[in-house]
Amino acid sequence: MSHPEHAVPGPEAHRARPAPKTAHILAAGLRRRILNGGLEVGHRLPPETELSATLDVSRETLREALRILESQSLVEMRRGRGGGAVVRRPDPISAGRYVALLLQVRGATAADLRTARMTLELAAAQRFAETSGEEGLDYLTALHEAERAAAGDPLTFATASAVFDQGVVELSGNRCLAVLTGVLRETCKGRMYAALESADPAARTAATRRILAAHNDFLEAARRRDGPRARRAYLDHLERTHRLVAGSRDRRAVDITPMWRAQLDRAAGDRSQRAATIVATDIRSRIADGRLGAGSRLPRAADLTAEFGVSRPTLREGLRILETEQLLDLRAGERGGATIRHPTALVAAQLAGTVLESRHITLADFSRTLRMIEPLMMRAAATGPGPASPAGLRELESELALHICDTEQFVRSWRRAVFVILGGIRNPALAVVAEMLQWVRAGTEAAVAAGAADLPAVATTNRKAQAMFAELVGALTEHDGDRAESVWAECLHTNSLFIECSDLGRRLVVDIVE
Repeated sequence: MSHPEHAVPGPEAHRARPAPKTAHILAAGLRRRILNGGLEVGHRLPPETELSATLDVSRETLREALRILESQSLVEMRRGRGGGAVVRRPDPISAGRYVALLLQVRGATAADLRTARMTLELAAAQRFAETSGEEGLDYLTALHEAERAAAGDPLTFATASAVFDQGVVELSGNRCLAVLTGVLRETCKGRMYAALESADPAARTAATRRILAAHNDFLEAARRRDGPRARRAYLDHLERTHRLVAGSRDRRAVDITPMWRAQLDRAAGDRSQRAATIVATDIRSRIADGRLGAGSRLPRAADLTAEFGVSRPTLREGLRILETEQLLDLRAGERGGATIRHPTALVAAQLAGTVLESRHITLADFSRTLRMIEPLMMRAAATGPGPASPAGLRELESELALHICDTEQFVRSWRRAVFVILGGIRNPALAVVAEMLQWVRAGTEAAVAAGAADLPAVATTNRKAQAMFAELVGALTEHDGDRAESVWAECLHTNSLFIECSDLGRRLVVDIVE
């Protein structure tokens, strides 16, 4: 996507352009200002009439721009007296709800989630134990006590346990990794809740005690600054959680809908807001369990109001929630019926990418995240079935060799080659993570290529990278996970040197992404 300068685009930028294009330009300008802090969280934009006049755009164009920002969790449209567009900070929870739905639609299993969590969280757990100060330990201890106090209630306990696990990653110091784990956390929490809620009281009590014991062991290891022991304790926690949610069915599919319904039962809000949320949750659940497929049309408004027992304004608000979540297309008009949009990995990556940008993550942060998790993802690609045939992999290798002396094209081909491999991992959770990483790679590609082109002897560096990629192809073709992991770790280390030790690495992703 393209991000204009910090200022809101002036009238001259809009007059000659068609409304849809103008709306996207306007949204991009406001988006940049929000992410860079030019518009602070909680800031209320001027009334619609005033803002459209200031920008010299139609109210329809302005509304479309605000809908784009709302779908990215950058503004909240408040209704009623004193309402309007209010700036908000995007958070992993909104993106996580979308990702949870995507994983359920794609048939992700308990085993898929376990593998993804081991890939993303184990190194962070060890790093926390080795580097955290007393303040971090005290904070995590408080989270553990809150988790212990919630042991009698499945929803509260699942939430508290998820907060503890996310706290471990957040406190490890890698903000980029924390966003990636954060968007998967909703799915993990939903799986734990469903397992606890369906268990008999004795089994539920035993399961919560085992999880609490594993977290306590982790904290004890962290207090002693024993990284390897903390890693083992956290792995034990992941295994215990997996046994809880999977039981004897390792390939049991994710079902997030029970948690959504439980959350709805406890949700606050006035009667109209609650009724609209019920409508949105019910339709979202039908998408999740396959009753509503991509392109399906909802019944007419009159039929839906009768089914849910709500007024037309309440129905419109419920449908608008789903439109904001990019699960519904209302542009066909209410009379013609709204059209279902299935969740996609691309939208999930865009939502996660917006959260990454809002966290002021640097390119060096991103590079360190790649070095932490991508070698393990390459191991998964080598040991499992993938989409690229040996011939396809060799073609990627040859393409890189062809562009060794053209750094811009070499960087572009490198990105495509990596995504062909990682994006095809059959684990839906890891495949979504690969899409998120690809979103950042694609957006920062031009800056990376320009920085690399200025390096002395860049052709020699490209040639070395191509040779390591050829070795990776060999490991993938032979399904050698150990070799694929080690080769890719070395490759990322070599490629990261110029980023993490340069001015480029200190630049914010939000200022680089195109």
